Amino acid sequence: MKKQLGLGILAVCTGLTTAGVGFATENIEVETQALVGFAGTETPVAIGHVDPEAPRETDPHAPANLGATPMPLTLDYASRWQFDTQKMSLVDRTYTTKQDVFAGRSVANHVQVTDQRGQLDGWDLQVRQKTPFVHEKGAELKGAKLQIDRVTSKSAVTDTTVLTAKEKMALNQAFMRLAYAKPGDGYGTTAISLGEVSLHVPGQMKKLSGNYNSTIVYKLLAAPTGE
Repeated sequence: MKKQLGLGILAVCTGLTTAGVGFATENIEVETQALVGFAGTETPVAIGHVDPEAPRETDPHAPANLGATPMPLTLDYASRWQFDTQKMSLVDRTYTTKQDVFAGRSVANHVQVTDQRGQLDGWDLQVRQKTPFVHEKGAELKGAKLQIDRVTSKSAVTDTTVLTAKEKMALNQAFMRLAYAKPGDGYGTTAISLGEVSLHVPGQMKKLSGNYNSTIVYKLLAAPTGE
């Protein structure tokens, strides 16, 4: 009887040991959740002048928004178009602008838009020539025409798309679309580069020594106006 009892105990102990080893080598998967929600938007922050070729890089020495108070949708920066001082000529001439400067290096003239809204409504950027070129003494430079060509865009947000004008634009007093973001796009900061801005001046028109000035107006709409 004693021998039989001892064998029974040994068999039970051996069975437990074998089962334990088998359990430890099994693969176990357990699922849980990671949750985040958004409601409303933070107070808009002032956006500095970004590099139009790499919009995540800012110039610490450049001013922030053109507007005094940061808003959810802003036009942060617009290059001045400088054609320098030219020689007067009786031959038709076309001049191109000097490039803008970012952090000490030359970059294309550009416009900077930032959308901090949470609705992703898209936006529409338009441009017009408000006034003709007028001399400091009041005389108009008749026949002078401004054109924009090779417009491109780069955004700090990698998965957003901003579409730009495909054709050369001859500016006048009517607003023309320069760039736009469809609903669902345009979030964050986008630089719209003007690959070429040119001024055509007829030769057989009266010109005065001195400076001529024209006013360019950009309009930023809170949603695209159409395809």
